[in-house]
Amino acid sequence: MLSVVAFLLIYYLINPAQVLASRAFAPVKITPIIYKDIKIVAENNSPENMGIIQAFDINTNKLIWSKQVYKVRVKPNVEADTQWVFIKDMEIDGDRLVVINEKQKTYTLDPNTGNSLDKSSTASIIIIIPIILIILMYIVFRMKRLP
Repeated sequence: MLSVVAFLLIYYLINPAQVLASRAFAPVKITPIIYKDIKIVAENNSPENMGIIQAFDINTNKLIWSKQVYKVRVKPNVEADTQWVFIKDMEIDGDRLVVINEKQKTYTLDPNTGNSLDKSSTASIIIIIPIILIILMYIVFRMKRLP
């Protein structure tokens, strides 16, 4: 028994990051949500379905929509299970499905379609880039006109 304790102590002293980084708990079991005639499910049982939400018709059990809310890019040189991010909570707020993952990131979906209701930063980038280009062109034009 003493040799096992000594081995574990030595292993911990040699590899503290490895020991501390290991995933010590299983993903939370998410209770399916019933919204109107739709059953919304988050399967948290494997890394292959991280971030995936599915909606089924209650009467026929047919898939209505399936959406990967977020993706996790696993770095090959880091222990895989320490990088996994599962869905932690899911609830209906009015006409919105709110999904929260283990990193506390919140995603909002339309429960009828699975479409994202999160505001995209892409639209603001599309507006900002032309404005920056116009300002730069104005500055260059003004500099050429200086004596």
